[in-house]
Parts: sequence; C-alpha cells; structure tokens
Amino acid sequence: MNTIAATSQRIPRPALIGIVALVAAFAALMVVRTGMLGTSSDSGSTAPIAGSIPARAPAKPITKTAAAPKIVLLPGLPAKVAHALRYSKVVVVSLYVGQAPGDRTSVVAARQGARAAGAGFVAVNVGSDKTAASVKSFAGPVSPPSMLVVRRPGKIVTQISGPVETAVVTQAAHNAGARR
Repeated sequence: MNTIAATSQRIPRPALIGIVALVAAFAALMVVRTGMLGTSSDSGSTAPIAGSIPARAPAKPITKTAAAPKIVLLPGLPAKVAHALRYSKVVVVSLYVGQAPGDRTSVVAARQGARAAGAGFVAVNVGSDKTAASVKSFAGPVSPPSMLVVRRPGKIVTQISGPVETAVVTQAAHNAGARR
C-alpha cells in the first residue's frame, strides 16, 4: 500500500499564505538589495535600473593634505599659558594668591570676560615660589590680583594690576584679537 498517496492532508490556508508572503518578502529584499548596490545578475546589461543608485567608482587612497601649521610659541612661557595658547590665539591669564580674600572675585570676573570674548582662560596661583618665579620671568614683577591678556606667540598685550571687571576683560581680549 502506498502511504504517500493514501494521505490526503491539506496544508492549512493561513500557513500557505504565510509561506507565500515569506517567499515574496525574500524576493523583494533581494531585488531591493541588488538595486541599492547598483549591481545586477545580468553583467552584460549597462542600462541602470530605474530608481536605483548608480555604483560608485573605487575609492582613491587617502592622502594627507597640507598639515595644520605648527604653532610656535616664545620660550620661557609658563606651562599653563603655553598649553592654553596652543588651543586659543588669545588667552586671559588671571594671577592670584590662593588665600587672598578679594582674588576669587577677580578670577571669576576674568573667567567670565574671557568666555564672553571667546578667548582662552588660565588662572595661575602665584602663592608658590616656583610658580611665582616662572611668572616673573615671563611678565616681570606683578602683584596679585592681576590680569594679563596674552596673544600668540606669547606676547603680553594688556596687563592690569588690581581687581578687574568682566566688561574690561572682555574688551581687552577682543582688542587683542579674540574671535577674529
């Protein structure tokens, strides 16, 4: 007796619809995928498929163009000032002594003025002898609180001794070339 012929079970209609939908989705995916890649199985055909994206030419090897110019700074700059000048062409330097009562407001005003002008900012505590010596070799004798506006390559453009206001710092940094 032939068991294959004797069995007459039918595939349920929802399962058949699901299989047909799955095959149709797979076929659509293959058509879209080959259309997006710009290739077809017919290599002899040169006409592009309507609505497809043309294939790109092979990428050229990446070559470095002109490197960014090297920033040259004056020798003898304090390390914090030199670091800030590498990233900003104008830097506001606020000199303070760590425990002095009025220095904090001067540093805050200098920071806000530098930010408003688009200049870099560095706060330097000249309370230690080593830091004070490096600042003295750079700026000469200064008494904190003081504010310096330094422009590349490390030239002091403006020097103000005593407390400063935000508007004064902003104008001094702008005059030195910040945001230009």
